[in-house]
Amino acid sequence: VLSLGYPPLSRTSLAHIATPHLAELAERVHESASLAVLTPSGEEIQYTARAATSRVMSVNVTVGTRLPAYATSLGRVLLADLPPGERQLGRLTPLTPRTTTDPAALRAALEDVRTLGYALVDEELEAGLRSVAVPVRDRTGRVVAAVNVAMHAARRSVAECVRDVLP
Repeated sequence: VLSLGYPPLSRTSLAHIATPHLAELAERVHESASLAVLTPSGEEIQYTARAATSRVMSVNVTVGTRLPAYATSLGRVLLADLPPGERQLGRLTPLTPRTTTDPAALRAALEDVRTLGYALVDEELEAGLRSVAVPVRDRTGRVVAAVNVAMHAARRSVAECVRDVLP
């Protein structure tokens, strides 16, 4: 069955496949959900699919937007899958007072992501923004993208994100 179904699926973009799942996730958790990939430079992520929530205060990032990988949950999931020697962290600029800018601390955080299987970034990209991300793997097990749920930090604590949103 997989042999028969693989050729049509291989011509379908990941964003096209993911969009209905992102919409279902966003509706279930009442927060925005996104899919992103690592750019060729390895220093940024690029959003490739999104499903917004109907909340007045929601995270609104458009498809195509690029952000520094080190400061996003999506980027950390993608970077964590790479061998340490292949990780391109770029310049670690503080985007908020909470942004991890110490290379050793970021490397340790990426190892935690690798071990835990998810990344949670708490107000490092932007004040008031909290997000949790998980990997999307291809059929060989390689991480090819990441999915996240992003929310205003006042709506859910870190513990609630792990308990309620991550599953």
